[in-house]
Amino acid sequence: MISLYKGEELPSFSSASFMQTACLISAFEGSPLAADIWLQRVCGRICAVISRQGGRLNITAENPDFAELRDFINVIGFAEMFCEKSVAEGLDFKAFGEFTVLKAAFSKSGQPQKDISLSSLYSALKWGEDGDIELPSFEIFAPDTSHRLRHGGAAAVLEEYGAALGFKCSFGGIINGISVKKEHRGLGLGGKLLKELCGLIGGEIFVCTSKGGADFYIKNGFNKCDAAVMVRGQDERIF
Repeated sequence: MISLYKGEELPSFSSASFMQTACLISAFEGSPLAADIWLQRVCGRICAVISRQGGRLNITAENPDFAELRDFINVIGFAEMFCEKSVAEGLDFKAFGEFTVLKAAFSKSGQPQKDISLSSLYSALKWGEDGDIELPSFEIFAPDTSHRLRHGGAAAVLEEYGAALGFKCSFGGIINGISVKKEHRGLGLGGKLLKELCGLIGGEIFVCTSKGGADFYIKNGFNKCDAAVMVRGQDERIF
């Protein structure tokens, strides 16, 4: 059975998709920007969490009823969907992008979050667009990131040579991107940004990266734990 989330305690799924949803709840619950969230129960156990903000779905599932879940997704629709690879396979969805998922545990550093100009942060993150970072337009980035930063749902680091951004909740977070100017690469500055960002977030931290980008995170204390995918809307479905 799939029903709306009503603030009940959720099981702790150790996955990047669940962390995305937990960060949405932490930052936007009670706000007009809040995500739609549904839970699937099988024999009384919560086995899937579905969140939707705009046209983006996050699906977390462990031993779900895939047939019911697929029918439900058909009804609510989506522009793109993020989930673990095993879930996409269970739903018979065709992925257009696959990522290596890594995670690590960090203690909070206790450093205060600095005030950061959103336009400067956005410009600095764009330096990483030749790698893993895919930024939305500034018109989409600014209100979402501003709200999260103001309400404790995000952490950011901005230096003259690079920037890092992550979303967070009470028990962890997920890294959105780290960028370093080309002329400053190879000097260990990306690792410095990562360490500072993880200290601001604390807890269990996930990152999704291309296979080529995984080495950087492994070098800085992360371990591979899963594979995740992106799925596009109706025309990408296989039935």
